[in-house]
Amino acid sequence: MDRPGLRSAAAVLVTALVLSTYALSLRPAGGRREIAGPGYLPADAPLTAPRAPPPREGATSIDFATLSAFDYDPESDLIPDEVRALDGRRVELRGVMYYAVADPDRVTDFYMMPNHMICCFGTPRVNEAVEVKVRAGFVTRYVLDYFLVRGILDVGAVRDERGRVLYLYRIRDAVAEVLN
Repeated sequence: MDRPGLRSAAAVLVTALVLSTYALSLRPAGGRREIAGPGYLPADAPLTAPRAPPPREGATSIDFATLSAFDYDPESDLIPDEVRALDGRRVELRGVMYYAVADPDRVTDFYMMPNHMICCFGTPRVNEAVEVKVRAGFVTRYVLDYFLVRGILDVGAVRDERGRVLYLYRIRDAVAEVLN
C-alpha cells in the first residue's frame, strides 16, 4: 500500500539525517565553534549569558531587553520614561564585548552587545549597543566570555557630524568583570 504522507515523512527524515551529518562534518577541530572575529568559542560555551550576581549596593541591575524594548525613531528622539529614568544612575549590565578593539590586552573603551549573535552576525539597532568607557587608570582585556559592567549610565542620542545617531547609551567610569 503506497501512502503519500508516509513517503513525504520518510523524505523529510532522510533529508534531516543528511543535513545533520553534513553539519557535524563542518565542526572545527578540537570541538570549538568558530565565530566571526578573532578566535573560537569552546564547543561547550553557553549560548546564553550566565546569570549575573545580585547587584552591588548602590547599583541598579539593567538588561538589554529593557534598553532595546522599543523602536527608536531618530527624528522624534523619543526614549521611554522608564529608560530615561536610568540616566545618571550607577548600573550593572551583562553582555559581550564587540571584538573591534585596537589592543586586546589593554582595552579602555568598547561597545557592549547583548550576545555574540548581534555583535558578530548581525547589525545592532542603536538601542542594542552600549558604549563603555573604563574607569580612568584601569584597563580590561578582550575575551569572548560574557561581562558584567558596572558604571554610570548616560541615556540620550549621540550623533556624528552628519547628525546620524550612533548609539543611545554610554556607561562611563566602568569596571568590567568576566562572568564564569
